[in-house]
Amino acid sequence: MSSGSIVVLFLLLLVGAGIAVGIVALVRRQQYIKSLRERGWTFVNSPAFDSIARLGNPPFGIGFNRRPDDQITGRTSSGRLFQVIEYKSDHWSGWVGMVTLSRRLPELWITGGATQPRFGVEATAVQTPPQLGPGWQVGVLDPAFASEALTPQVCERLTGLAAGQPGVNLSIDADQLVVLDPPRKDPELLAPWLDQLATVADAIDAAPLDRWIIPEPPQRLTFYHHPDWHWVGEDDSLLHLPSVTQSGHGHSTSEVIRGRDGNGPPFVAFTHHWKTTRTETYTDSEGRSQTRTVTENHSEAILGFQLPLVMPPLEVSRKGWGRGISFESEAFNEKFAVSAQDLKYAYDVIHPRQMEYLMANPPTPFRMADGWVWFSPGQHSHLVIAHCSAFLNGFLTRIPRFVYRNLGLPEHPYPALDPVSTPGA
Repeated sequence: MSSGSIVVLFLLLLVGAGIAVGIVALVRRQQYIKSLRERGWTFVNSPAFDSIARLGNPPFGIGFNRRPDDQITGRTSSGRLFQVIEYKSDHWSGWVGMVTLSRRLPELWITGGATQPRFGVEATAVQTPPQLGPGWQVGVLDPAFASEALTPQVCERLTGLAAGQPGVNLSIDADQLVVLDPPRKDPELLAPWLDQLATVADAIDAAPLDRWIIPEPPQRLTFYHHPDWHWVGEDDSLLHLPSVTQSGHGHSTSEVIRGRDGNGPPFVAFTHHWKTTRTETYTDSEGRSQTRTVTENHSEAILGFQLPLVMPPLEVSRKGWGRGISFESEAFNEKFAVSAQDLKYAYDVIHPRQMEYLMANPPTPFRMADGWVWFSPGQHSHLVIAHCSAFLNGFLTRIPRFVYRNLGLPEHPYPALDPVSTPGA
């Protein structure tokens, strides 16, 4: 047999093995789905986004790419609604199991065993109830809620849920009791696990927690701890904004987000896509010069906050080759470059306390122009928007009141968030 024939035979064997593995996987999947349906459960291969839309706490509620996949729904043996679903996002992917609670409650985080807190969670660690024993961690926004929710009965059921498991990562997400990594591969294990989780929900429902009930949120894509953010998707009317690159062709927007945080300025954030086309000369295989058209795709992250008035131009960036305005703090001058057309205005805005804030909270480069503050985020992401929003709120509160008055506003549009006075307020 020739070497060429051996190679062909080897390739055929590889293809045959791949087909056999695929057939075995398909058969096992169909058997798995059949075993789920025999229990009266429903299996959906590609669930709609509505399946996770009401969930707003990590791993949900973070990022722009949120994809539910295989979904199992039904009722536990006690009749409580459950859902087990595969979920993929920019920051996490895996399986999640949950049962429905009788009330919408504040977020509560409980981890035990070989598990880690979830990415993006903003909570305060509180003392673990003695009934849980060592190895557990509890996080919550209001410690009083944790003390009322973690009754001895709830702790007992949590201990039972953890028995035989490498770890437990559980949370309350409004009216859902959510746990990561359920034993979903084997229905014989999943069913009793769901029944055990339902007993935890029973104990939470039995606790006197009515005063903690939270309202139903609007039916839209939610963002964790940012209730006033809104998913728009596409809005090509934004292409006229001055920070958007105007050269090229085929301009479009995607992942448009609008919103604000508290009393801070409203923002718009999105990805801008466009194309450029050029003609290049090359030499073909016969040595002849030819030309061809090359189209390149480009994108940029746009993030702007709209101010209540037009403020003089001012730009703050990291120290580079440019000199920038010299301030009285050498440490600040070595770290930041500030440029402005009006030198006095720059000194009024970047006063010593503002410099301390910038040093302690180094921002993404930004510029103030034409009633907007434009950041140069480098990437379009939930976390970048949140960081820039929090920074800008602090920056604007530290601009003295007389600066706003000189520009025509009778009062400070962003009153101080802390008891320390702003110079010249």
